[in-house]
Amino acid sequence: MNQSTKIENIIDYVKAHNIDFTHSKYVLYGRTDASNTSLFLFGGLGALSMKQYIMILGENYLTLILLSMSGDFKESFTTISYDDIFDISFKEGILTNLFIFRTDHEKIKIRCNKKIMGMPWQSTNMQSCLAHPVIAKYVQ
Repeated sequence: MNQSTKIENIIDYVKAHNIDFTHSKYVLYGRTDASNTSLFLFGGLGALSMKQYIMILGENYLTLILLSMSGDFKESFTTISYDDIFDISFKEGILTNLFIFRTDHEKIKIRCNKKIMGMPWQSTNMQSCLAHPVIAKYVQ
């Protein structure tokens, strides 16, 4: 349970699935929020449509590893080539930061908490990810 809290488990998962990976400092925990439609239709139960991810900024790809509600790895992950991303924005918040990745087909909003108990690497990796060459190209 909660395999994603340890960076060593994330690296093992990445190696086992041949995911584009350069360094552990380019790994963040993030989530997508429930849509307004699902909240309107289902009320509080609409929050169950939230998804948790491990976001990996590799050399050529952005990878989003889907997590279960308990924080375990699921066998599905999404890779998006940096060539397919035409815009990246970043909004800094008090407790969470927001990354927005825009492709021709979708807009992906990933919220990343600045600090997470049990994941001491999250706060240090946030600054490293902002300095990643692909992110730095769009975010000043």
